[in-house]
Amino acid sequence: MANTKITSRVIADDAVTTAAIADDAITSATIADDAVTQAKIADDAVGAAQIAANALGINDLSNATVSSSDPTLTTNPAGGVGTLWINSTSGEAYVCTDATTDTNIWTNIGDGTGNVGFSATGGTEGTFSSGGTNYKYHQFTSSSSLVVTGTKTMDILLVAGGASGGGNLSGGGGAGGLLETTSQSITAGTYTVVIGGGGAGVNGSQTDGLGNNGTNSTFTKSGGLSLTATGGGAGGGGSSGTGTQGSSGGSGGGSSGYGSNSGGSGTSGQGSAGGAGDGGGGNYPAGGGGGAGAVGAAGTQNSTSAGGGAGGVGLQKNYNGTNHYWAGGGGGGHYSYSDSTPTGAGGNGGGGGAGADAGTLSSGGSGLNAGSQGKLGTTNVTGFYGGSAGANTGGGGGGTGHSSNTFGSYTSGNGGSGICIVRYEV
Repeated sequence: MANTKITSRVIADDAVTTAAIADDAITSATIADDAVTQAKIADDAVGAAQIAANALGINDLSNATVSSSDPTLTTNPAGGVGTLWINSTSGEAYVCTDATTDTNIWTNIGDGTGNVGFSATGGTEGTFSSGGTNYKYHQFTSSSSLVVTGTKTMDILLVAGGASGGGNLSGGGGAGGLLETTSQSITAGTYTVVIGGGGAGVNGSQTDGLGNNGTNSTFTKSGGLSLTATGGGAGGGGSSGTGTQGSSGGSGGGSSGYGSNSGGSGTSGQGSAGGAGDGGGGNYPAGGGGGAGAVGAAGTQNSTSAGGGAGGVGLQKNYNGTNHYWAGGGGGGHYSYSDSTPTGAGGNGGGGGAGADAGTLSSGGSGLNAGSQGKLGTTNVTGFYGGSAGANTGGGGGGTGHSSNTFGSYTSGNGGSGICIVRYEV
């Protein structure tokens, strides 16, 4: 059979069967490259019957799982981030976007809705970057709830309501307590957020002109986490009685300019003490309210460069994309000495500036919302208003001047309401 070709006509149908061919007799090394081309394979020669069930199924993809149910928080994928999960019952598809042991996040990439893992809703939501870290935040300016699914480490800024200034030659209101809790594990559930209000300003009083404290802000979960920021201490006012001294609080209130009482004390870890009055004649300068970052300044007697004490500065914290000051004290008021004598400035962090009978007006403190400037007055003219603190800063309200003819016509500055902001990495 030398030089004789063996063709399909020579070999009978089924003469060569799979049983007649040794295992691996024909290998890729035996078949020349491109010897078998698409043109040589009849249409439908390789059909579904020749392919084993699931021979090319989804389970042959790396990092993929097919299951009759959805993944859960505690489904820890060996492949980590990027692992696919196919629910063969519903047809939903998920990809793991955060592979943290027992708190994984599975993001739905199918036509359905609903992720598996951490989520949080509530307040005004936004994102920002700081120091190379990306954050999401939830900002609460009024009482509400944060609803959480899963578990996440969060930072929490909680500021209480600031106090008002006192009502007559009065000290500035103390800032609301600033409580910062970092790296706090937040688990699934509803967290109730209560935002403290600022203390209301008071009319002038010859005797007891004590202002009003701010109210607490809280962040709580039933049976779990409980955080409380303490309301600011009221500014002292008037010439006699316990109301002449600033009250204690998150930060303490400044004391009346009628005497030399020390200011109210602050709460450890949340704020500072208020400033002392420097009374006994002259311009009766009152102390500034304490702030989260510094004590309120004492009043200064008979000076053209200083009068009522400035409110203590707050603290700078970036929880919403801007490095704001929070919780500044209110400025202290004074009587008259010189048209150049300044009133107490509001501390940065929304503190209100003080009013006076005569002098120059200092500004309110900067913040998410700035504190307002106080006003000047003259005999028999309504005036001496203390400036109010900025809303949602926790700032203290400004103190006032004095006039026995217009006590009922002027008020000290209102304290600023508090705030709560939570942030976490994304």
